[in-house]
This record gives sequence, C-alpha cells and structure tokens, in this order.
Amino acid sequence: MKHLLITLLIASTVLSCSRDSAELEAADNEIVDVSVYSEYLTGKSIATDINFMPDEQYINHNSNAPQPPLLTLKLVTKQVFPCVNYLLKTTKFIKGNELIIRFDEVADPGVCLTAIGPAGASIDLPENIDKIVLINGNKVDVYSTDINEEKITLTALSKSFTNALYSKTFRIPKNSFAFVCGTNTGNTHLYQDFLTILERNTSFKEFKFEGEGRVPYPVVSSGHWVNHPSKFFIYSNRAEFEKLDNILNTFSSEKIEKNSGVTIALYGWNNSKYYSWD
Repeated sequence: MKHLLITLLIASTVLSCSRDSAELEAADNEIVDVSVYSEYLTGKSIATDINFMPDEQYINHNSNAPQPPLLTLKLVTKQVFPCVNYLLKTTKFIKGNELIIRFDEVADPGVCLTAIGPAGASIDLPENIDKIVLINGNKVDVYSTDINEEKITLTALSKSFTNALYSKTFRIPKNSFAFVCGTNTGNTHLYQDFLTILERNTSFKEFKFEGEGRVPYPVVSSGHWVNHPSKFFIYSNRAEFEKLDNILNTFSSEKIEKNSGVTIALYGWNNSKYYSWD
C-alpha cells in the first residue's frame, strides 16, 4: 500500500508538471482555428520555410527621381536555389484588417541568373493591417501587427514554418537623410570634415533611432579600410538638402583623391541619392 501511494504521488506530480508545461506552450504559441481560413486553403504547399520582414521600398528603385517609400512585406525562402532569380509565387487577400498571404509555388525563372539565392516576393502592406496570416498548404501562421509612423512591430501568435527576421522595424522618417562614409586609414579626417559641413547647417538636425528595431538606412559603411558609423539628419528646408548635391561634388573634387579609398553617400528618405564618386 505504501509503495502504491508513493507511485500515485509521483504520477500526479508528473501529470501536473506536464499540464503546466502545456499551458505555458499554449500561452507562447496560440492555437489557430484553421477552419477560419478554410476558404483560402488549396492543399498546395512549398517545401521550404519562409523568412520575412517589413521593408519600405521604392517603386522605381533604379531612379533618383523623388518618390515616397512604399511599405511592403519582404518574403524570402529559407532554401537557397541554383538561380538567384527564382520566383516565390503568392496570392494575397485582405479580410478586414487582416493581410492573408498564401504561398502557391516556387517557380523556375526560365532564364537563370548564375548565382545562388533564395526565391523572393514583395507584398504591399497597408497601414491599417493589424494581423498577418501566412498559409502554406494546411499550415497557418499568424502574427499580430502594430503599424505607426515610427515603427512596425510583429508578434508571433502561432508559427510553424515562418520566421520574422525582425520583431521591430523603424520607419523612414519624412524629410530625413543618412550620411554614410568610408575612408582609408590615412584620410579618416575626411569623415569628420564633411560631417562638420552638415552639422553647421541650421536646416539640418541630427537624430538617432532610439530603442530596439532594424534601422532602414545603412548604419555603417562597408568595404573600406575604415567603415565609419552613419549619421542621420532631418531637414527643415528641402532646398538646403538639394544643395548638398553640389556641395558634395565640390568637396569631392577638392578633398578626395582618386582611388584614395574614400566614399561618401547621402541617402534621402524620398529615394534621393548623392554620391562623392558621381
């Protein structure tokens, strides 16, 4: 009898721990009623997980013509394919404030760009969306979404095949620009020299992206002997910002020697780009 009581106590403790564990798991990964999305299920699926993130893009990114950024959801396969231009085909639905994306297939591009890479797609992300639903076959992943002028925040409610690369992403502030500079080891002063020009202009006010989140501008230059941290500004006068094109050209011709390993780039919020090497 004594042994039986001990056995029952142990079993009771194990069941209690298992129940607590299950409750914690349910709290972290909400159970989704797939039947709510049954009209969007086709049974077709793709054999790869998906990484995604909010991203502000420009409709014509190859042009310097001023244009406001468009908020999108960037989707890429975790699997790498033999051509960098494989296509991730999706179908998009809007249901109230929900954005529903169904993954239909990974398509061969026909003409292969000879570099490996994931398949990708970009989906417009409306500002009023508060839930993103991602469907692959009979799998349904759900994320709550908080979109405001400063930041986009994603919270996984249930996930099995997707991964949000960033839980928080900063928006590109209106009338902002980034100063991005790289130098060689013997001419690092050029970074501060041009930064001083920006700091002395009363139409420009430096700011920082405060708190957690992916910054939408380059945070540091790349490919130089010395990669300097980027600086970010808000301009109060658009004409003063546009003058930076000529100011940078003059600075480059007078201060930057050819093949000296120095580059300066100014990236504007509206797709304006000024380069020291133009």
